Amino acid sequence: MDSMKAQESEVKFSKVTPTRKMLLAERLISLGIPEDEMTPNVRLVISALLEKMDDVNRDLSRTKENLSEIERLVDVDCVAPIANRRAFMRRLSWAITMHERYGHPSTILYFDLNDFKAINDTHGHAAGDLAIIHVSQILSTVMRESDFLARIGGDEFAVIMYYANEESAKARGRKIAEKLDNTPFTFNGSHLYVSAAYGYYLVRSGDDAESALASADMSMYVDKRRNKGELLKA
Repeated sequence: MDSMKAQESEVKFSKVTPTRKMLLAERLISLGIPEDEMTPNVRLVISALLEKMDDVNRDLSRTKENLSEIERLVDVDCVAPIANRRAFMRRLSWAITMHERYGHPSTILYFDLNDFKAINDTHGHAAGDLAIIHVSQILSTVMRESDFLARIGGDEFAVIMYYANEESAKARGRKIAEKLDNTPFTFNGSHLYVSAAYGYYLVRSGDDAESALASADMSMYVDKRRNKGELLKA
């Protein structure tokens, strides 16, 4: 009976492709199994196990790719093709850590759209979404490639400017606000304008992400009060 099983195993093993046999031989050597124990039956069993391991590894690789894609998607804003608040707060925490460890300066630039509700109320939410995309595009074109841009609320945007002080952030904020004032977006044949107030905050040792963002928000409200009345132009 044993001899018959051995013959069957020999026949089955002979059907294994040469390439597979070569890979199997390499793996068997790496496993340190003595050659005299490598009967056809043992080779077949090990070959089957190795194939299952390959299948598992392929499944794991696909799972990792899917998880990476999911992680990427949960970090993207639901309207504009930029990061969301979740991703921003994680990056801000990292920027604070880099400042505390190595003294690398980072400044938060915070934007709040003026009278955004009027766009939704007058023209509908489709126009509001287009306004969000319009603002994100302007921010993306003006900010440096190294900066990190996100939409952190309904009509609020924030940027982490790495290796930048408050003066640099102030100048960049002014440039963006002026570009928004002079660059309309088109909705149903009408040219609509949206303006923004902005503030900035240089991260400090001892900050956490929430308190640093709140400080930038307070700076923005100073600007909003200063410019009260310069709202939506139609």
